Amino acid sequence: MFASQRNMDAPTNVFLVLSGEHPTLPLAEMKAILDANRIPFKITDSFYKLVEIRADLDAVKKIGGRGAFIDEVGTEIVHSDPTTQGIDQAVKSSNLSDYLSEKDSFNIRVLRFGGVSKEVSRVKLEGHLGWLIGNITGARVNLENPTRQFRGLLAGPYFHLGLIAHQRPVGYVASRRPRKRPAFHPSTMTPKLARSMVNLSGAVAGTMFMDPFCGVGGILLEAGLLGCQVIGIDAVRRMVRGARRNLRHFEMNPLALLRADARNIPVRSIGAIATDPPYGTGASTLKSTTRNILKEFLPEAHSILTSHGRLVVASPLGTGTPDIAESAGFSPVDRHEVYVHRRLTREILVLGAN
Repeated sequence: MFASQRNMDAPTNVFLVLSGEHPTLPLAEMKAILDANRIPFKITDSFYKLVEIRADLDAVKKIGGRGAFIDEVGTEIVHSDPTTQGIDQAVKSSNLSDYLSEKDSFNIRVLRFGGVSKEVSRVKLEGHLGWLIGNITGARVNLENPTRQFRGLLAGPYFHLGLIAHQRPVGYVASRRPRKRPAFHPSTMTPKLARSMVNLSGAVAGTMFMDPFCGVGGILLEAGLLGCQVIGIDAVRRMVRGARRNLRHFEMNPLALLRADARNIPVRSIGAIATDPPYGTGASTLKSTTRNILKEFLPEAHSILTSHGRLVVASPLGTGTPDIAESAGFSPVDRHEVYVHRRLTREILVLGAN
């Protein structure tokens, strides 16, 4: 049973601001993280990058940093129509004193999603709300180092006011970019896509996680940073060496890094798999095609994946991976397309073991 279907212990109105880098991955990743960490939730509304849920704020706050595409987490205080009169009335009748005392300092920034409410000036609204919140609570505005940060959002047909509980650090993936690592390979995924695949697999801290086509370890690195016990396999010795160098650079200690054929995996049981099999220029395809590799690899993966485990696999669109996966005994859970360049669009499949 998914977490969204369970009873909730202490639900409150929580907002999440997701990245707009992809049309479907951010929301799917958010759901996967909440479900994997057994956090009960119910989506109450969604407007482009803004998602509103009923959930335990403290629980959601704790896992906010796990997401590749989660920019902010906070508690929603006000939900009103986007006019000055409507906003004023909603803010004045809200319970602001529960979130802000006269001893606190605060700032507020307003974002607009989807080009809505263009007649409302964000800058003027920020100034007006700063004055209004300060007048109601007695708290002072501090633009540089406030004790509380409010977020105003013009999204859909509404204005939303919330208090930020978690915010993604600026440049949090900069040091992990493929060219910043000791071992580089041009086919390596970006850290964000690699992390989202790990999250879509349902992996949590302590999960036995494997990438059977690990290359120089990009997906393994993200899984390790999330606290998984990682095993990497690759058929090419220099790739295994590169993965070892990269993981060591980030002070990761994998359970194993093996030179082996993913079509004959030397592991008996694994909790989650996310992988990007070789294809295209510069990638080793084991003197085979990507389609044939998948035909031999997917049954092998199915045999070692635990009963509730998931496999997330990337492949070029048009490879026929969904049909191959079903023939291997997997059930499709989700699917996403990621444009890379004119000659390559990745198909990301989330598969459940029957």
